[in-house]
Amino acid sequence: MIDPLPLSHRLTRRARLGGVLLALSVVACGAQSTPSSSGLAGLTDSGVVVAPPSPVNSALGDYLAGNFALDSGQLEEAADYFERALAAAPGNLDLLRQLFLLNLASGRYDAALEQGRQLAERDPEADEARLLLALEQVKGGDFAAARAPLEDLGAEGIAGLTAPFLDAWAVFGGQGAGATDAALERLAAGESLGPLNAYHSAMLLDLGGRLDAAAKTLREAMPGGGPAPVRIVQAYASILARDGQRDAAIAFVRDQLADGRDLPVLVDLLTTLESGAAPEPPFTDAAGGMADALLGVAEALNQERGAARAIVYARLALFLEPDLAEASILIADILAEQDNLEGAIAGYEAVDDASPLAYTAKLRMARVLHSLERSEESYALLEQLAAAEPQRIEALVQLADQARRDEEYARAEAAYTRAIGRIDPSQREYWTLFYARGISYERLKRWPEAEADFLHALELEPEQPFVLNYLGYSWVDMGMNLDQAKGMLNRAVELRPNDGFVVDSLGWVYYRLGEYRNAVEQLERAVELEPGDPVINEHLGDAYWRVGREREARFQWRRALSLEPEDDAVAGIEEKLRSGLPEVERNRSRS
Repeated sequence: MIDPLPLSHRLTRRARLGGVLLALSVVACGAQSTPSSSGLAGLTDSGVVVAPPSPVNSALGDYLAGNFALDSGQLEEAADYFERALAAAPGNLDLLRQLFLLNLASGRYDAALEQGRQLAERDPEADEARLLLALEQVKGGDFAAARAPLEDLGAEGIAGLTAPFLDAWAVFGGQGAGATDAALERLAAGESLGPLNAYHSAMLLDLGGRLDAAAKTLREAMPGGGPAPVRIVQAYASILARDGQRDAAIAFVRDQLADGRDLPVLVDLLTTLESGAAPEPPFTDAAGGMADALLGVAEALNQERGAARAIVYARLALFLEPDLAEASILIADILAEQDNLEGAIAGYEAVDDASPLAYTAKLRMARVLHSLERSEESYALLEQLAAAEPQRIEALVQLADQARRDEEYARAEAAYTRAIGRIDPSQREYWTLFYARGISYERLKRWPEAEADFLHALELEPEQPFVLNYLGYSWVDMGMNLDQAKGMLNRAVELRPNDGFVVDSLGWVYYRLGEYRNAVEQLERAVELEPGDPVINEHLGDAYWRVGREREARFQWRRALSLEPEDDAVAGIEEKLRSGLPEVERNRSRS
């Protein structure tokens, strides 16, 4: 997903004027875990919470049925019910608002346009309706006509913040490069949203043929430290390349990728530059500028937990630019977060295969398919991606991670091994691959290979507490290298003092070394940190027994049984309850 340009907190403040931004699922997306249906009437065009409409006669049944369908995720059925309710109560303005937002957020633009025209005539606060009508004029090529609805937008809502961007591009679209200064003045007249204003100012200058001024504006908008927003990177690299500064553009993009920022759009941008071609700017006309501005606002709203408005503005962007992959992915991501997984899949499928973001969209779709327990479809899609992009590892890593969660360790190990075959194994950032494959080997009872992977992960990342813990605990559990394991686990606890599982590992190495009082001290703390883990409770019981606290030991063992331990541990705990621990303890593996 392309990261949005950061906006000022004014956007959030404006979004919350008059009430709360309700959850997306309440408005239009039909998430399967939606709140009560009364929430539908809470979202108006201005974001203000109002009372539900008062349906009359037969409209009441249709209204309630529509809400039930919406709560169940049946969007088309919900819209049909609301339309019938509105037909029975045509004067109900609140119901018309809700139906408009439902259709717009669902991408049913024809219906939304029809209702938007009605709202524009009847409701002075129907800002999103007027935005849609302005964009309809843009699609028809009439930028001058688009400016009239924009002038009627309220100044205090999200639409009011967006209007100067859209109006500036409408000026540019209607009058051409000669109107660049007038468009810049219109943009500057609105409330500043920081880098978003600088970016669109630069793009107006770029499309107006003033590359030097555009580059200067973008340089001044670069953050003082850290990576720049992706769209600024795209725009600046494109300007440099088209201005004959290809080497500078390549160096700039490489610098942006230097910290492991492996974003598909930037990787594709660098490939284009290195091939000798001149990359296109993020958009090339006024309509694209409008869609880009709407997308930027949508992304910022989503970051500020304004998912309801985010999806509406993303849909407005898609109305202008149906192939805008970033908007489709944003909508799909929101739907996935709302547990509307089928809707999310449709959003990811809307991304064109030719887009640089297609790989990202398919990765996320595979994750959603797995969440829907359509695991084999998910694995098949990931295999297709791995075959189509043999230089990339993301699909293989995701496949392996999913298989490991599914306890399909042989499949996980094979995928990790294939991913490792595509990388430089000496690079520090890949310690996670060796660690994850080591876990898979350990679960497959292939300890020599597991141990080798854990040790290599520590070569790459010597202070990694998870690897120190896993390897140290494994050695303890097998009665190997106890003194070395003790040192490793002490260091792991220093690094993660509040991790109950790491503290348990240290306590267990003390136990295996016969340092029972130290074991009790660590294991009591581990139980405090993770009171619901059966293994830790069992360990504490063992330690209590060894220091003569037999009643407390039996209490801990009973508690371990109540916490549903793994099947192969039950018989051992029951035997301890019957007979206690023998003088020479049996070495029973945690796994």
